[in-house]
Amino acid sequence: MSPTNLNTQGWSSATFGKSGWFKLADGLDSFLFYYRKIDPRIENFVFNATLEVTDISGIDFQTGYGLMAVDTVACPLSNNRYRNHALLGRFRTPEGFNFGLGLRIVGGYTNPEAAFQPRRRRLDPSRLFKNQCSMDEIRKGDRHHFQLAKTDQGLEASLTTDAGTENIRFAGCDFLIKQDDSSIYVGFAIAGDIKIDITDIHFETSPGKLSHTPKRAIGHYIPDYPFSRTSFNGTERLPGRLPRTVRMTPADGPEKLASALLRAHSGCEIVLADGIYSGGPYYIPKTCSGSQSHPVILRAEHPGKAILDGSAINSRLPLMVLQADCWLLDGLVFRNASSSGLMLCGSRNIVRQCEAYGNGDTGILICSYPGSSKKDWPAHNTIDTCISHDNCDIMRRNADGFGAKFSIGEGNVFQSCKAYNNIDDGFDLYTKDIIGPISPVRFKDCEAWNNGWLSGEKKPKEAKRSGSGFKLGGEKLKVSHVLEKCSAHHNAKRGFDKNSNTAPILKECREWDNLRTS
Repeated sequence: MSPTNLNTQGWSSATFGKSGWFKLADGLDSFLFYYRKIDPRIENFVFNATLEVTDISGIDFQTGYGLMAVDTVACPLSNNRYRNHALLGRFRTPEGFNFGLGLRIVGGYTNPEAAFQPRRRRLDPSRLFKNQCSMDEIRKGDRHHFQLAKTDQGLEASLTTDAGTENIRFAGCDFLIKQDDSSIYVGFAIAGDIKIDITDIHFETSPGKLSHTPKRAIGHYIPDYPFSRTSFNGTERLPGRLPRTVRMTPADGPEKLASALLRAHSGCEIVLADGIYSGGPYYIPKTCSGSQSHPVILRAEHPGKAILDGSAINSRLPLMVLQADCWLLDGLVFRNASSSGLMLCGSRNIVRQCEAYGNGDTGILICSYPGSSKKDWPAHNTIDTCISHDNCDIMRRNADGFGAKFSIGEGNVFQSCKAYNNIDDGFDLYTKDIIGPISPVRFKDCEAWNNGWLSGEKKPKEAKRSGSGFKLGGEKLKVSHVLEKCSAHHNAKRGFDKNSNTAPILKECREWDNLRTS
């Protein structure tokens, strides 16, 4: 989280966020910042330096670094993160690059104290250096020479490599004086558990003037999650109807199963015999919906014995995406996907006696299909008597047992579900300010334990930044989730973590022996 070999003489410092919790994310930012101040009405600047990554031991997908121009350094509270900025460097992009290399623009805030302003953030689509788009990771030893400049026309970002220099220009810079109307703060920003060696530093000012940022220059991008909205383009219901009941075996192969799912119709039943079904991803579009009186049934012949395995999926996609309505999934196992095991994007579905484990994101997730309007957010789904455990992403920070987050409608319920030994949270209800609040979720008789580490690993001695039993919010959005007779114990963080949501309702819930209690 700290630079090395930086001569701090002449540079002020600021810490935006709690120590060890720095992040560059879609909805908020916190970072370590070394800066100098300029008056943008009478000054331009040229700022360049060479940055080399020397330690990535704690890297995750919210890590980033580079040269930054910031609107305000006001920070009355340690967790204030709401400030306009332009970052030239390496960061996770909202379009899906793990670590793009380019210019990141955030605007929309006006509060001079960088306090929370609901729905004001404007996350601009990333502006990346074209010849660097294939470099989708941060590696120890990465070395880049950046230059960030303010001119009379706006901002200019440059990257110099052995192949030459690439430039990105952004018109105007007055979006950086909406919070502090007299100054722009320019310096080095670092987020995440990494170290940077900073050398060849050059900073100079010259006479200049303030330029205007056109009204629509900063876009408003809502990231796709957990995959691109174009991933299943062209996948629609196949012609022909399944017989009323179809029995399938692993020997039928993934193509035949995928075909059966795309020919499903109201009232039909697909029965999976015992065994391992390798293949996927399996996508079930809205056109394959059942009805409330005659749902489509996909069930294991014997609960827990029909195993859908996503080990062969090459791309980062969920093992199964259910966009259709009125399905019953019963007794299935979802394992070893690189992303979520099961993603529910439709409404009035029931998932019963299912298990998810070994997946690279949330085991069983309720979330809208990327790009869906609010009227199409998933609603009235029931997750009943399901188990999710040992889900872990490659960064060991983000994979939950169950999730209902970002964009979900009303009436979703979890009952008698158990989440344990997931690398992040047992149940996650995270909300994002750039999207807005989700509808309340109801829990009854659910249990979460040992989250924050996997089965067979040693229990951490101290509380971690991840691993709550129930995470009940995010980014200060108020949602009245209801938890009744739920329990959380022996988790690596908190049992019930409000996570800045002050509205959840807990009835007859219990927690004990979690590593963080405050």
